[in-house]
Amino acid sequence: MILHALIVSALVSAGLPPADGIAALVADQPILVSDLSEAVRYQVGVNPALAKVAPAARCERVLEQLIEDKILFVRAKAESLEVAEVEASQRVEQKIGEMIERAGGMESFSKVLKDKAGLSLGQYRFRLAKQVREERMKEKLRDKYVAKSEPAREEVLAFFREYKDSMPMLPDQVKLSQITLKVSADSARDNAAFRKAIETIERLRKGADFAVLAKELSQDPGSKDAGGDIGFMKRGELDPAYEKAALALESGRYTQGPVKSRFGWHVIELVSRRDQEFRTRHILFALLPDSKDSARAKNVADSLRRMANAGGDFAAMARTWSAEKASASFGGVLGWYPEGELQGQFRDLIAGIATGKVGDAVPTPEGLLLVRVDERLQSRKLSPEEDWTRLSQLASQNLSNRRLMVWVERWKTMVPVDRRMKPADLAKRIGL
Repeated sequence: MILHALIVSALVSAGLPPADGIAALVADQPILVSDLSEAVRYQVGVNPALAKVAPAARCERVLEQLIEDKILFVRAKAESLEVAEVEASQRVEQKIGEMIERAGGMESFSKVLKDKAGLSLGQYRFRLAKQVREERMKEKLRDKYVAKSEPAREEVLAFFREYKDSMPMLPDQVKLSQITLKVSADSARDNAAFRKAIETIERLRKGADFAVLAKELSQDPGSKDAGGDIGFMKRGELDPAYEKAALALESGRYTQGPVKSRFGWHVIELVSRRDQEFRTRHILFALLPDSKDSARAKNVADSLRRMANAGGDFAAMARTWSAEKASASFGGVLGWYPEGELQGQFRDLIAGIATGKVGDAVPTPEGLLLVRVDERLQSRKLSPEEDWTRLSQLASQNLSNRRLMVWVERWKTMVPVDRRMKPADLAKRIGL
């Protein structure tokens, strides 16, 4: 599965123990046998003609591509092309968001992570960040040495004529839109919990002990008896609102106002920091939804579905009601997805929705999800008549790659490359 391949590629590039052996070493950067195995499978998936190439030659061709890729990274490091932390974090969150959507929700994605890699979301986020930084460094190197240019019409047509027989088929695709509804506590309970948090902060200001108040008041059963202490955590492992508020504090300080997360209202104290970890304790006034809250959200979801399927403006509904603001600003549109890449329950859900219709509300860990199938396209070959923009982009990328390869050939003479295994041996190792 594509999702599994994306996860594995991030793990491999994150410096995990090379128990499967080193296929090649580019300066100090190893290419593992598992790197090659995943790359070969991926290349065959996007270019089925590669499957007809002899196994040893196939391995040699893909390994050479991986070596050239590593040379780009080594050169980027040598030129100190750094990536800002905020930029890397934004790209990581975007990639994770895309994979969560493909998996059909956080629960399905977390299950794939656990079953295939044995990782929590926080652990995966930390390792994916390393891969994202490396990819961005290589992008910066490309931008530095290869100027972007729009290919002329004849160049696009020449590209199409040269590669049309090897271009992959466009898969069956589906265009989706969504409305997400959070199941949340009613305003009366929310206000009551907020007031209790304010009162707690006042008691702290008058000298009350944080741990004593946590044992007395906190509604977090996991930390209550420990005085609210949840121990050391890495960035990305806690609720974003909680983490942001905690990291804005100095050690030994507590928040001067209540902090709201998906669990309720918190009073947070930053205990200490070390390296990439931080330790907090908190007092939680929980706001977990009850059956009345769930029923209220379900009624709203059912009403929106009926109106949309009767011809109502789904985009307007999404802008008004959806809790996921990024897609809501575009009328709920998620975009086009290859149907074969949709995962598990999400794939089954989409298959059961007629084009132009909204399916039944689906429970998620955060609330309820309404999905509309906007359009469907059947698998076909790329053509200049229907896919000019995409072909132009591919032609532009091809021209840039050719220009970049001139530089790569120069850099090859400066970077030591040690091929540890012969192509025939590699083919046997990865089962070709």
